[in-house]
Amino acid sequence: MPISRLPRRRLPVEVVPYLAPLSVSAPTLLRAGSDRAFQKLIFDLFTISAHIQRVRVHFASRLGISGPQYSLLRAVAALQSEDGVSVGVVAKHLHVTSTFITTQSRVLGERGFLRKRDDPADRRVSRLSLTPKGERLVDEIVKGVRPINDAFFGGLKDGEFDTLAAIIEKLVESSRKAMIKVSSETEEALLSNSAMRGSGSETRTAGRGRS
Repeated sequence: MPISRLPRRRLPVEVVPYLAPLSVSAPTLLRAGSDRAFQKLIFDLFTISAHIQRVRVHFASRLGISGPQYSLLRAVAALQSEDGVSVGVVAKHLHVTSTFITTQSRVLGERGFLRKRDDPADRRVSRLSLTPKGERLVDEIVKGVRPINDAFFGGLKDGEFDTLAAIIEKLVESSRKAMIKVSSETEEALLSNSAMRGSGSETRTAGRGRS
């Protein structure tokens, strides 16, 4: 057989494994130059958040209210004193706006769970408190919540709960900075897209003028 007709021998193709770029750059978040531990933490937090949300939705559905309304009801129960608790304090506790609390408390008030009144010392401030119906409801629902919370967090050893609470509080504060950055980037993208659409419109207009 002529040499030219011999099958050509294929050289092995070198496969270069893909190396994903680091998702963080802070040295405290890296282990031996790798962000694998950080990535696992993020996915673990996703899982925990999903489980907590599922518990909240479960109990909220039993009351016939939304998840945020359930959190509002529980927050008022935990924070109120003899004269109730201000809308602003509840909003800060739940990390939402006072407007959101005002809107949702109105719904719970219509259901007969919450009472709202003006602060006698400052009529600009509204105070919330549970109605007797709301108190009975919270008493009943906590009976089901308690064993779930014990199963969820009861495995923490002495001191671990305080450490966890401090870390989570710190992350809540730093997450606000991250959300500000996300919001600014989103706004920048919207402005950029708007500018591009405007530029395209001007180009089409100019083209029609030339024709």
